[in-house]
Amino acid sequence: MQLHEFSDKKSLNVQLANRIKDNLQNALERNNQAFLAVSGGKSPIELFEILSHMALDWDKITIVLVDERCVDKTHTDSNERLVKDYLLKQNAKNASLIGLHHDPEDLKSLEAQIASLPPFDVVILGMGEDGHTASLFPYSEELKIGLDEEAKSIVKTNPKSAPYQRISLTKKRLCNSHAIFLPLIGSKKQAVFNKALLNTDPMIMPISAFLHNNHINMQVMYAPE
Repeated sequence: MQLHEFSDKKSLNVQLANRIKDNLQNALERNNQAFLAVSGGKSPIELFEILSHMALDWDKITIVLVDERCVDKTHTDSNERLVKDYLLKQNAKNASLIGLHHDPEDLKSLEAQIASLPPFDVVILGMGEDGHTASLFPYSEELKIGLDEEAKSIVKTNPKSAPYQRISLTKKRLCNSHAIFLPLIGSKKQAVFNKALLNTDPMIMPISAFLHNNHINMQVMYAPE
C-alpha cells in the first residue's frame, strides 16, 4: 500500500484521473482493450467528470460496477445511473458498461460474465465511515463470503447499517487487478483510514482486507476538504 497526499480535492482528482488514464492507455497498447471497475456514491462524481473528457479509445474500454444497490436502474440511488450521468458522456460516451443486475434469475449469468473478465486494469474503491468498501459492510452476514479467498466473483449483501440489498464484487474479484485506487477526502475519512491501519480484522473494518494485502498494487490518495 502506498499513500499519496494532496493539497486539495481538485488536485487529487486531477492527478488520479491522469494516473487512471495512463493505466488504461497502457492496457490498450498491450491488449487493445481495457477494464475499469468503478464505485458509486457522491464521492467520485468530480473524478468521473474529469475522466469523461480524457482522450482515450473509450470504445475499447469496459466499465464495470464495483457494487450496486438493488433498485431500478433509473433510481436516484442507482450506481449505474450515476455512471451513465457523469462518466459515460463527452469522450467516454462510447465506453461499454457492465452493470450488476439484481434479478435473482440473472445472478448466475452475471456471475459467469464477471468471472470471465480478465484482471481489471484499474479499480476505484470507496470507503465509508464504518470502514466498508464496495458493498462489503462490517458485521453483515455475507461479509465472510465476500472476503473469502475462494469466493465467486459477486455476492448479494444485506447491510445492517445502510438501506437496500446490494450486489458487490468480492474481494477476490477486486484484487484480481493491476491497480487499485482509494481516494479519501476530509478528516473523517482520514480518521477511518488511520483506524483501519491499526485494525487488521476485516470483519470489523472491511477496507483492512485491501490495505493490509501485500499482493496488490494499492494506491491510497488523500486530500483535506
